[in-house]
Amino acid sequence: MSTGTTRRDPHDYLIVEGHRDIWELSDRFMVRDASQHSPIRDFLAPRLIEGGVSVTIMPAGGDSLEEREGRDDLFEGSMRTLDMLLVEIEKAEGKASIIRTKADIPTKPHKDRVQFFLDLEGGGSIQIDPEPGYHPDRRLGLLRQFFRLGVRGMQLTHNGRNHLGDGISEGKMAGRLSSFGVEVIEEMNRLGMMIGVSHLSANGVFHAAEVSKKPIVSTHTNIHPFLCTARQHLEEEVKAIASTGGLVGVRYIEGETPYSLLVDEIEHLAKTVGVKHTGVGWLGHDAGHPAAGYVPGHSPGRQFAGVEAQNMYEHWSAFIDLLSERGFTDEEIGLILGGNFVRIWKEVLPAAC
Repeated sequence: MSTGTTRRDPHDYLIVEGHRDIWELSDRFMVRDASQHSPIRDFLAPRLIEGGVSVTIMPAGGDSLEEREGRDDLFEGSMRTLDMLLVEIEKAEGKASIIRTKADIPTKPHKDRVQFFLDLEGGGSIQIDPEPGYHPDRRLGLLRQFFRLGVRGMQLTHNGRNHLGDGISEGKMAGRLSSFGVEVIEEMNRLGMMIGVSHLSANGVFHAAEVSKKPIVSTHTNIHPFLCTARQHLEEEVKAIASTGGLVGVRYIEGETPYSLLVDEIEHLAKTVGVKHTGVGWLGHDAGHPAAGYVPGHSPGRQFAGVEAQNMYEHWSAFIDLLSERGFTDEEIGLILGGNFVRIWKEVLPAAC
């Protein structure tokens, strides 16, 4: 890697945030004050735009209760979350939109709007009963319905097991994908959806890499040995993901992964599998929503410091500076911040709906 980066402002780059949970939206809807009830238009979109984020990948439901607004039913909870996102994006008066096709993929940084790439964080909402006897053409009907409504990615599992495969809570080296999980990958390849493996067991990651004809992506997971928990990817997993053309998006974790450590991880990834297989999953909560469950001006007083007390612009500016100090070129920084996601979407997404 060579030095010489001159542009260090977030707005100079096409930034893709690899994963943003729906916590802020759920938190604001729980406040009785009606001024909080257009959270994308009035709070989130303006901060993302100010911070220089062109696209954010957001769960439109999933296996975790947190991604279904606390609802028990997998399908219903995901559908209600997806509806919430679509309604709120419509309210945003042109400041927000969703990515559906190759034509929607940005070619340069947005200056006054933000796009959402809708993801399912776990395939439980599209799963079938173990032995339903459905005709093969009907087994994947729910996946296709989410696709028709604008969902363009799916993590195969969250932490637990579903009918597609084993999440990481089943054990680091838990089982491979089920036959249904293989069918899902094949249909996602056909439809034009991004396959996510952030919460999948290592054997599930290896299996997904074998099956998929398109890149698989870990949007928000760190790597061994920089963070040594079962959730983080082993080097063998990283190489399997890279072999498909995919990427690993590193994520900030409060108290565990300072930005300098995230840059250590990116530097390691660049050296072992190449800079084109790196991304940024998440740089943390910001002053506008400094913690899950906390709405400024409405929650009991708390003191925040560091990342959580900064705005998004400060997050991305600091991160860009660290990348530059490590010798990454302007072109390489552009790939890390969003160019690699864009490359994958150009390969994966449908040309038209």
